[in-house]
Amino acid sequence: MSTTTAYRPTGLTPSSFMEMQLGAGAFFIGIDTDDVTPSTTAEEFALKLEAARQSGDSLGATTGGGTFVATPEVRQIEADDMTYPVIGSTVFDSWEIMLTTTIKEINKSNLQRVLSATETDPVTGAKMISSALLPEHYIPRLGWAGIKGDGGLVYIEIHNALNTSGMTMTIANQGEASIPVEFRGHQSDLTMMQYAPCRIFFFDHA
Repeated sequence: MSTTTAYRPTGLTPSSFMEMQLGAGAFFIGIDTDDVTPSTTAEEFALKLEAARQSGDSLGATTGGGTFVATPEVRQIEADDMTYPVIGSTVFDSWEIMLTTTIKEINKSNLQRVLSATETDPVTGAKMISSALLPEHYIPRLGWAGIKGDGGLVYIEIHNALNTSGMTMTIANQGEASIPVEFRGHQSDLTMMQYAPCRIFFFDHA
């Protein structure tokens, strides 16, 4: 009788659990990434995140985690005698970039971020929703930060974010109000059309 052990296919390696992203992470506004280099550590970048949290430059408490979506608009070049797509015949015309979550903190800052085009009534101080969408209504940098099992950080930054889902505030008895949001990324001008309006950073634990 054979004593050979059957091989069990697996993708697990000794470092697999260290590479997994843990927890829901958090969403931040306006984190400066211009001075980030390949040698920037997770600890150094964490100082930026904490400073932003302390100053209120975050979406605060969220629920249900979040989602990052990068979906290409795919075009297939057709030609006579092509039975299948071949390498080079598929074109990515653009990318749809989204960050989604559900906000739990209903404050003035988040209301502005959710509704985008708002104005303040000078008499009452109330927020009024405007139909005029201006460049200053976009969020120049919106990011999500998460931690990996090895202590490293992942940071996804989308540019010129705009909530395109509007505002639906769910109010619950013996619960808290919540607002689902879908922030869509935009490029700032036509000179960057070859890139999607986002960047993804990996910061290693020192």
